[in-house]
Amino acid sequence: MTEPPTRGDGTRRRSGATLADVAKAARVSTATVSRALNTPNLLTKETLGRVHSAIAATGYIPALTTGTVITNRSRLIAIMVPPTPLGLFDSTVRTAVAALDDGGYQSLLGIYSRDATREKVVTQILSRRPGGLILIGLPISPDVRDLLIESRLPIVETWEMPLAPIDMVAGISHHDIGVAIGNFLLRKGYRRPVIFSIDSSRGHVRRYGISRVLMEAGLPEPRSFDQGLPGTVGEGRRAFASLWEQGDRPDVIVCASDWLAQGVLIEAAVRGVRVPEDVAVIGFGDFDFAKELEPALTTIRIDGETIGTKAAAMMLAALNDDRRDRAKAPRVDVGFSLVERAST
Repeated sequence: MTEPPTRGDGTRRRSGATLADVAKAARVSTATVSRALNTPNLLTKETLGRVHSAIAATGYIPALTTGTVITNRSRLIAIMVPPTPLGLFDSTVRTAVAALDDGGYQSLLGIYSRDATREKVVTQILSRRPGGLILIGLPISPDVRDLLIESRLPIVETWEMPLAPIDMVAGISHHDIGVAIGNFLLRKGYRRPVIFSIDSSRGHVRRYGISRVLMEAGLPEPRSFDQGLPGTVGEGRRAFASLWEQGDRPDVIVCASDWLAQGVLIEAAVRGVRVPEDVAVIGFGDFDFAKELEPALTTIRIDGETIGTKAAAMMLAALNDDRRDRAKAPRVDVGFSLVERAST
């Protein structure tokens, strides 16, 4: 008999855990668990803490309306997006929502905030009884992964190509993007790059790809400076100003977003630094403004619409296949393109 998954603290999660399971783990009555979920102000902090610890340990997910565990799939598909300006993922979200609507499903958009744990947000989403989940660039912690696997819902991960997918994938390889940028730098003759990365797994993976190519070519590992997610125009300006005032003179700056790159171009112009003669600039995203900048921005283009279309198609097919084998779930690399313009 298959044992339920074990957490790091030694307790076991149970797929389909019940209110009674939580009560037993917390050593309280089911009525107390119900109060903790619905009228927590009636309980002491110590009792609340025990109940919530038991909920986390058992993997129990309360339904918002009935207090029972999730048992039936609805015609609601949850789409989870990180706290990044929606411009980055707008085309993916719009395309997926439209395709799901055509298929008879409604979409629920969930954006997890910086100060909320991902496990809490995923639990809140699951409590709405969705029929499936589409994850857009969502970093998956072990606890979140446990929750998602135990939900037994069709899941599509997008904007990533995870090494160990939960289910279906319609994404891009950030490592391959980094390798492509590294080869582009070598081809253009740049030897002193600086990377303005972002503090996220995607940014770090792209940085690794760039560094790998350059170091294999005999160059030193490029310096990198992490910016906040998603990397703003203001952060780009300040990062470039700090770099230049310290007398640092890279021949190219690789930015983790077009917003960062735009900030670099603005600050360079203010300081009389010529692009690309004094320093070249590369972005990521190919947003509408990238080609309108002066000079026009070299960047990485991602086909967000194709990602959304494929994610929705995978989801609809999975929802219509009661006998599908998750081990044979489709996993598609949508790819990317490097758009060379006047900034390099």
